Amino acid sequence: MTSKQQPGREQLSRELGSGIAALVVTAVEVGHGELEARRQVAGFLRGLRLDPGAVLRAAIAGVAGLAPAETVESDEAPGVEDQLLAALEAREWLERMAADVAQDRPVWPLG
Repeated sequence: MTSKQQPGREQLSRELGSGIAALVVTAVEVGHGELEARRQVAGFLRGLRLDPGAVLRAAIAGVAGLAPAETVESDEAPGVEDQLLAALEAREWLERMAADVAQDRPVWPLG
């Protein structure tokens, strides 16, 4: 792999990470459990030719962009507190998934 290819892979990891972050935050918001989120993330990661750890780290970083600004008052924007709590829970789930990948454990148990 040439050095010109590497930035493209890093950018792709960031973009995919943002998508995974949105997927997991949405899973929290609609009431899915962590196991269902893991199943969805594992399906998303399966077949990618990217480092799943890098994609999950990008997803963890991407959660911050999905959380409401801390300076927004809850009475100014209904649901802000729920959105913040969903983002925090999603981040915890993604951190556990990334830790599993770092330990060579699957995100979702296979058969």
